[in-house]
Amino acid sequence: MKTTLLSFVLIFVFGFCGMGSVQAQCTYTSKPGGGAWSDPNTWVISGNANGHLVPTTQLQRNGQDANNSIVIIASDVRLDRDYLVGGDNGKLIINAGASLVEDQAGRSLAFGEQQKADQVRLELNGLLQVSRASFYKADADLGSRAVLRTSCSVALANQSNLDIEAGAVLDIDGNLMVRQGNPSLVGSGTLSISGCVMTQGNGSLNGLFGPNLSVCIQGGASSCAVAEEDRGLQCNPRALDAITVNGCRQPLPVELVSFTARYADRQVVVQWATASEKNSASFAVERSADGKSFETVTTTEAAGNSSSRRSYTAADRRPLSGTSYYRLKQIDLDGTFTYSTALPVTAGSLGSEQLQAYGRAGLLNVEMHGNAPCHMLRVLDSMGRVLYTETLTDAPTGSFVRQLPLQHTGTGVYIVQAVTTEGTVSRKFMMLN
Repeated sequence: MKTTLLSFVLIFVFGFCGMGSVQAQCTYTSKPGGGAWSDPNTWVISGNANGHLVPTTQLQRNGQDANNSIVIIASDVRLDRDYLVGGDNGKLIINAGASLVEDQAGRSLAFGEQQKADQVRLELNGLLQVSRASFYKADADLGSRAVLRTSCSVALANQSNLDIEAGAVLDIDGNLMVRQGNPSLVGSGTLSISGCVMTQGNGSLNGLFGPNLSVCIQGGASSCAVAEEDRGLQCNPRALDAITVNGCRQPLPVELVSFTARYADRQVVVQWATASEKNSASFAVERSADGKSFETVTTTEAAGNSSSRRSYTAADRRPLSGTSYYRLKQIDLDGTFTYSTALPVTAGSLGSEQLQAYGRAGLLNVEMHGNAPCHMLRVLDSMGRVLYTETLTDAPTGSFVRQLPLQHTGTGVYIVQAVTTEGTVSRKFMMLN
């Protein structure tokens, strides 16, 4: 009888989501339709639903934090409150193709706690867009399709490490705050800072940026108010000395308008186009198994000088199994060169690799490769609002290209969708002015 009673007590203590003196860990997964963070209809809860119906950092009656939760963003979710990813093992996971975007300016996410061990608190493979993000004894993994964008700042402290893989982008429209404790940003992705790197004093920042990370610090002014904990920090002019790969360097005189890589017919087909070329010698297609160490697959002669659009195609006829990364190296006549963004390709995969989008504000180029008839193209903003729809009366199959006129679109992340007889294929892309 005592054994039965003890078992009942343990089940009662551990079974409630976020309740009890011994805190159980809950998992909140967003439903396919997405929605607002604070709406219970947005979530599926793994565990007993008698606890909190949405992820929250409010204190419970027994004083336990309710943020020791795993939150999985599997669709498009609007962040309508600030949130702390903490507790013993709290974590935020954003899947590929999913997004977590603030509903209004001023939202913030904090990762980690002072009393807890350093661990991965953020796994990002989709889009995360907030005003501020801070990491305290907290690590983040940004996958090859990840975009983390803040309109004000990112703050790092106490050995926090952000690993930005090839193809991933961390875009800070403001300042990078380095508070204390030797944090670092590594990987071979892209880091863009419109403001400056702020520190306590002007000491050396050796080790802040990894040797393969493309870093651009523009040094512009930020209109965002400085957080209380960041008062006393100042722009460090020695931040530029810590950069190995300068992402702000002026591009070579080749205007690359598109670059795609896709798996088809047991090979990886790489295609690119230039709007103009000046003193260009050749293009080298490079491949990497880890996004860090690249090797040349093939080399194509460039036009030299051209003022009209030119298209190129190359193939990797013996691709590696699994996911590889492809980039384009453009070599000038004087031997100088520059690289394109690295694109991930999985041998044998279809899905989003069938759909490519590129262009600038006002005009979008869409390339579709598939066997099913496509009868509609549409463009949505990051909130899921439809900006443009085009019905394809000829319902083309195979490979085709369309130019879509987009009005009143600025720099940002958008979604293009191709509606076929077999389903809808979606692709997120960055639109530049």
